[in-house]
Amino acid sequence: MKALLFVKDAPSARSTAQDVERLLKLFGFEVETFFNNREAKEKPSVEGFELVVVVGGDGTFLAGARLASRHRVPLLGINQGRFGFLTEVEKEEVEEVLQSLLRGELKVQRRMMLEATLIRGGQELPLGSYLNDVVLSKESLARMVEVEVLVEEEHVLKVYGDGVIVSSPTGSTAYALSAGGPIIYPLSEALLLVPICPHTLSNRPLLLPSEVRLKLINLSDSGMAYLTLDGQEGMSLQKGDAVVVRKSERHCLMYPNPKRSFFSILKEKLRWG
Repeated sequence: MKALLFVKDAPSARSTAQDVERLLKLFGFEVETFFNNREAKEKPSVEGFELVVVVGGDGTFLAGARLASRHRVPLLGINQGRFGFLTEVEKEEVEEVLQSLLRGELKVQRRMMLEATLIRGGQELPLGSYLNDVVLSKESLARMVEVEVLVEEEHVLKVYGDGVIVSSPTGSTAYALSAGGPIIYPLSEALLLVPICPHTLSNRPLLLPSEVRLKLINLSDSGMAYLTLDGQEGMSLQKGDAVVVRKSERHCLMYPNPKRSFFSILKEKLRWG
């Protein structure tokens, strides 16, 4: 069995990764390690691996999910970040969780991903599949952006404000939640549209079936709007650029923490009474 350790390039994560590597080898895994940082231009291939173990925060998990989904390899997230919505396993729980995994007691969760495509000058540029969200927002110096939203090519609304978020159910607890969107159970399949600080207060979050095709058209001048994908990839947009978002054919496969339900994580992270 082969496992890839996908590790945040930070001292605390490196230290934890050494302990995890020892455990994986003890349980019979052949282990390769990759330290992830924003400067790393080349990512490892996960083809031929049975497991990707992410050591870091939710951002590291998102990067690992984009890699692992290409070859349908499941992930296990070990928390070395601030939030831990996706990296559900704490360091002291790793040995017990790995034993449960090897005994076949953990059921893989199948999380919906988003596929994004940029249309510029009549040309389509596939951007990839993303676990959390696709965001069209203002550049740092722009006062407001104007975005036209179409669902299945039908005009739905124009948003004047800081932008628009299209989120998956998993991403509903990320930027979309901060912008006033609802929390969606992560195993659902749906598209969530959330205007960011809209000038028109009647622009409200919209929950849509996962089968629909969303199109966001940038009506602002070139250089005023920016496209961000999972909070980690992005580009400036030109006037007239369109971003198409739909359900991806890929899914993120992940092992949950058997001791924590989604609701227990919500209560812990959001400090619900």
